[in-house]
Amino acid sequence: MKRYAKIAIIIFLLGCLYAIMHHHKKNSAQSVVATVKIAPLTTTLYYSGIIEPLKTVVITSPADGVINEMLFHFGDEVKQGQLLFSIFSDKFQTDYKTTLMQYIKAKTDYANSQSQMREGDFLHQNQLISDDDYKAKQITYYNARLAMVQAKDALDHLQKQIDFHGMNFYDLKIEDIDKITQILHAQNALQQIHVVSAASGVVLLPNKGDGELKKIVKGDAVKQGDVIAVIGDVSGLMLHINVSEFNVNQVKPGQKVKVTGAAFPDFILEGEISAINRQGETVQGSLPVFPVEVIVPTLTRQQQAMIHIGMSAKIAIEIGDSPKMTVPIKAVVQQDGKTYVYVKDDKTEKVHEVAVKTGETTMDSVVIDASLMPGEKIVFPD
Repeated sequence: MKRYAKIAIIIFLLGCLYAIMHHHKKNSAQSVVATVKIAPLTTTLYYSGIIEPLKTVVITSPADGVINEMLFHFGDEVKQGQLLFSIFSDKFQTDYKTTLMQYIKAKTDYANSQSQMREGDFLHQNQLISDDDYKAKQITYYNARLAMVQAKDALDHLQKQIDFHGMNFYDLKIEDIDKITQILHAQNALQQIHVVSAASGVVLLPNKGDGELKKIVKGDAVKQGDVIAVIGDVSGLMLHINVSEFNVNQVKPGQKVKVTGAAFPDFILEGEISAINRQGETVQGSLPVFPVEVIVPTLTRQQQAMIHIGMSAKIAIEIGDSPKMTVPIKAVVQQDGKTYVYVKDDKTEKVHEVAVKTGETTMDSVVIDASLMPGEKIVFPD
């Protein structure tokens, strides 16, 4: 019997110990006190995008032909004016010969009209020709001058694309038949077009227009106006994202964003929204979305070495709202269809239940639309 009595006493003592610990735990769980405050309610929107150059310059073929040489590799950094392509073109040769002859003819006509204009000035000043005849000579002179300027511009455009040394084409006259014949029979020089970079940056493959890149290799036939390369400015970067119709009014140009990527985990890039398309697009029956352009205006040399065009990235946009009264989400209790919090009276130290109306909710806070005042103390379990 004594043995059973000892066991009973031990069980009783363990029960008392459990009750004390449970009571202490319960009181500790209710001991967290927070102050009702007014603060901005912020949420973060997350999007995915592909790294693009900050700016691009398109390089096109100046004539129909075949790519004879590529003096770079795609992805190389190049300088403005650096030679990129050599294109073999029979059509260019024909166009150049025609343009050169038109320039020489226009230059000759202009020289003749100048001589006639000087003669007309003398005759008109001495009243040897009528005003109408003098005006006719002026019109002929101005037309010849305009034709010469147009012909020179056309020749200048073609002249930049060939490698023909040792002769000043602009000094040629109609009587320089031997020199003109030499130029017209210079097959190799006139068939090789030089295409240089229009800007400094990284040489990129052109896009076909459907998201697929167009592979350009030596020996490819190209047409005049075909895009054969793109020069990308990688001193910064650009991304395009689609924002839903529910969130588009919460973003604005100049708004700050953060850009991260799995391929460059050591960097958190500071960017901003640069443009918002105010016309929605619908893709395959989905809800309308609005294209938004995001830029990171500058990258360090270390970042440029790690971040490459075509990499994936995540864009985080923090959306702020006007200041509202908030409490920790743990403080809100729902029971029997009611929502309430426990408010602690500063004077009596007593805790009483207050029914509340809630609004927007974030991960750790909830807006209280009524029943509480800023500065009041609320109690909730930790």
